[in-house]
Amino acid sequence: MAYVTIEDRVDRLDALYGQFMVEMALIHKHAEERNTQAGERNKQTEEPNNLAEQRHQAAEQCNKEAEERLALFERDMRQSRWDMDKKWWDLANKMGTIVGDILAPNLQRLAVEHFGMTEILDFMIRRARRHPERAEVWSEFDTLVVGPDTVILGEAKSTPSLDYVNDFAEKIREFFEFFPEYRGRRLIAVFLSWSIPDALVEALTARGIYAMRMGEDTMELVNAAALEKAES
Repeated sequence: MAYVTIEDRVDRLDALYGQFMVEMALIHKHAEERNTQAGERNKQTEEPNNLAEQRHQAAEQCNKEAEERLALFERDMRQSRWDMDKKWWDLANKMGTIVGDILAPNLQRLAVEHFGMTEILDFMIRRARRHPERAEVWSEFDTLVVGPDTVILGEAKSTPSLDYVNDFAEKIREFFEFFPEYRGRRLIAVFLSWSIPDALVEALTARGIYAMRMGEDTMELVNAAALEKAES
């Protein structure tokens, strides 16, 4: 029996969605054609106005039903993708691969799409480093994305808490002690979890840390506007 991955299921859903969109387009097209034909027949044969209106209403009802079907299908598609993403998260959590499977690729995406990083010079996952002046002190950093003038530091937790937020804030304060070669670059900190309570988002915002949690379609920064407004 062939093993079906989550990616395969997502591809199949995308294909099904595409097919459904084609069918909806045909329904809309046929409805518009019937509406046009009704108007033309009304002009050519001088049909009573009430009959032409009935046909027009029938075409509009067809369009309305098609739009309702499309909205229902899109809702089901979003729910199906959300369910599969949650299963992916649970599996990554169980296997201990949240950092590599979820945090790291999302930070790479956001580095370009949101933070405008023009070039990624270095990319590190689970980087453990010894303090250059205190040989007995080590620290581990989940993910680092290094650009010409910016460093993005990411931390992922399966179950977020204020203690984890405070620990991450301390790691941020000590970052340039462990990586003195990056002094002078902007440090952006991102804390990721599947679901982050609003109260914890506020705590992250107060500490200047981006909060990333699951949205409708993908992982998203939920306090970006608040942080960037404060910076401006």
